[in-house]
Amino acid sequence: MTTSTRPWTETPTPYAAAGSTAASSGKAFRLGRIFGRDGNTLVLPADHGTMLGRMPGLEDPIELVRAFLPLGCDGFLLGPGVIQRTQPWFAYRDAPARLLTIDSYWRAQDIGTSVLGISMARAAALGVDAVKILMPWDVGARERAAMAKLVGDVVTAAEEYGLPVMVEPIVLSSPRGADAATIEGDGCRIAAELGADIVKVAYPGDADLFAQWCDELGVPVVILGGPAGSSTQPLTELVAEAMAAGARGITIGRRLWQRPIDEATALVAELVSIVHPTRG
Repeated sequence: MTTSTRPWTETPTPYAAAGSTAASSGKAFRLGRIFGRDGNTLVLPADHGTMLGRMPGLEDPIELVRAFLPLGCDGFLLGPGVIQRTQPWFAYRDAPARLLTIDSYWRAQDIGTSVLGISMARAAALGVDAVKILMPWDVGARERAAMAKLVGDVVTAAEEYGLPVMVEPIVLSSPRGADAATIEGDGCRIAAELGADIVKVAYPGDADLFAQWCDELGVPVVILGGPAGSSTQPLTELVAEAMAAGARGITIGRRLWQRPIDEATALVAELVSIVHPTRG
């Protein structure tokens, strides 16, 4: 007769320590849903429509979620409309986590505008496990000040509901300049100082530099994927290098769902084995 392992006898995820208040307890619970017991996660973002509108591969985000649900992702990063319309598929024990993008950002003539598209109360009512906000950082001092205030306000509002906050410091200029990694590294530090619970950032291509970020920030760092074909390095090699340097997971969308589903299925399986090497 085999004896099943009882969850309470296993080592909890590093991010699920008991909290001393209701809000911190709720935050710990939600972080424990996003990250596995190994402290790592694979999140599929399909929130691009909140800022980019209709784009190739994401014409039908509901069908995209349906197609990727069985493939082993730990979570999905989605806009509020998609969160609401797909909720029956997540309303079961052991379902993947749901992370909610709460903002949009547009830039014209080097001046950007960030807006929140949903209140924290509604985010909590949707039952999501975290909220995510973009933090463009290749901007002027005035916009940086406004962005820092917005991130701080989001962190403060989320705290009341026990919601973790993912912050994405990013250089949006195209092509990316030689100083992009420096700008994003500074943005990561500021995001952590403002209270981010998770930092999402592009892998800088330098394992030693990235290891320093992961070691210094004090919060889990996950890497983004960027547009399909945005890197000459094979995706599996990039992810393996980032994970070895200290990443706690990946949030990769376009480089997966802009492929035929059979290719994406095989690639997700490879990525799961890299992100969760001890998963049986």
